[in-house]
Amino acid sequence: MSAVAAACTENLEGGAACPALCPEQSERFRDTTFDAAVLDSSVGGFPALGIGSVLLLANRPDTLVTRTIMRFDVLTTAYAPNRTGAVDSITAVDSVFLKIPLDTTGRRGSSVVTIEAYDVDTTASDTVPAVLRSLFRADRLLGSLSLTPATTGDSIRVPISKTVMAAKIAAKQRLRVGLRMVGNAGQLRLRAFTLGTSATTLQYDPSTDTTYAPTVVTAQTTLVGGSEDVNIAYSTYGLIDVGSPAPGATTLVVGGLPSYRTYMRFNVPLRITDSSTIVRADLVLTQQRSRFANTGDTVAVYPLVPNATSDVGDLRRAIDLASEGKLIGMDTTLLVPRDSGQKVFNVLTLARSWRTLTKTVPRALALRIGFEGAQPAELRFFSAEAAPALRPKLRITYLPKSEFVLP
Repeated sequence: MSAVAAACTENLEGGAACPALCPEQSERFRDTTFDAAVLDSSVGGFPALGIGSVLLLANRPDTLVTRTIMRFDVLTTAYAPNRTGAVDSITAVDSVFLKIPLDTTGRRGSSVVTIEAYDVDTTASDTVPAVLRSLFRADRLLGSLSLTPATTGDSIRVPISKTVMAAKIAAKQRLRVGLRMVGNAGQLRLRAFTLGTSATTLQYDPSTDTTYAPTVVTAQTTLVGGSEDVNIAYSTYGLIDVGSPAPGATTLVVGGLPSYRTYMRFNVPLRITDSSTIVRADLVLTQQRSRFANTGDTVAVYPLVPNATSDVGDLRRAIDLASEGKLIGMDTTLLVPRDSGQKVFNVLTLARSWRTLTKTVPRALALRIGFEGAQPAELRFFSAEAAPALRPKLRITYLPKSEFVLP
């Protein structure tokens, strides 16, 4: 590339004509590629319960099987008959169903599947997955719905037993529903988050007379000793029966189920970050071919900028505190899980920001996948523990500072 020369600003003849008074030192752009990751790791369990806005209900026995739990701990037990001021107790119900809005971008499967609803209420420790799975049995079946995922609309209605519902209302009990998909392979992405604008609801007519308006109940729960955040988290959440394999020692994972994020900490010489002008900076990762779930999908990878000091030793905490890369102008990268070979991430904006950080803030980057926790695709890369040619690398082009000195 072009060379840059510094000019003498004094009103004197200088440069080549007067080297003793104003010597010039020209610098050329320099390219360097090096193993910069001093720490890299994949951290699982994202997003935290209650944070994701959608849940994945899937039956793909070769790679992915999930269930969904929805808790309605407060049922409406009385109603006001139409055009009267009286309030009557609900003694019979009709048209009982779960109304579940769908994210139609998550529909997969061209064969008929069946969604089964079970009563998963218990006095046992019902936050333990093994306990909940044991309740998906024939004597607890509440209802079912058969459909073809690929041709389903923007919502579904899963019927619930009127007899069971009326009995729970009469006894002032709660309703906790577990959903699973059986039959052929398929998946649906449910908009089930309690605080969402299109959350799942339980609906029923408070009388067998269908002229009455239906009662609508939103998901909510109360755990003994649980904070508000914990109660929200357990109102609607998912269970994973079959998920993506954990990363090995030489592998970094972004996405999958359970979903992972990758954290990378770099060691870049100060002569590059603080004493030069960086004009190009790329993170080069070597992708491994994934065989899990939606391998042919194009998925988005979003950069995160960890800004916690080195005092935060917990990587999960450091990632939780990270800022979205788009806030400093970093780009989203699109990749396909079944691909392999070198992939390039533009980190120029990040690299230029390093000179503004204090020494206590590590130079780091984290990566997350789009539709995290509801996207069965995963991306796999070689880590710093892999063979030298496969390790993460930084490729930087920079211009060192020009120095002006008297001989």
